[in-house]
Amino acid sequence: MKDIFEFTIVLNENLSKRVVDSFIVFIEKKSVLWGGGYSENQINGGIYVDEGIDININDFIKEFLTFFLHQEIKINKIEINIEDFYFHSFEYDDFMETHSSVPIHIGYWKV
Repeated sequence: MKDIFEFTIVLNENLSKRVVDSFIVFIEKKSVLWGGGYSENQINGGIYVDEGIDININDFIKEFLTFFLHQEIKINKIEINIEDFYFHSFEYDDFMETHSSVPIHIGYWKV
């Protein structure tokens, strides 16, 4: 397994089971795994992929964010920390410019 990123999404409202179930379907369709959990106003964890699977980090982060933005939930903040290997391919400036109105912080870590 390869780490892709870790995330925390804090909501201004209670997280419904429907959103969690939809998220599980979303990640399964993307052939990634989620190790994490949720509480009444937060969902978090890590996203992982099998060693043999290549992932376009730019496309995946956009799809990940779009998934949550289309859930009709009020998001307080989103924090994403991308594994260093993937962060080098991530188009940070373009992403942040495109999503400047979203309360998101993106960082990275080295394995």
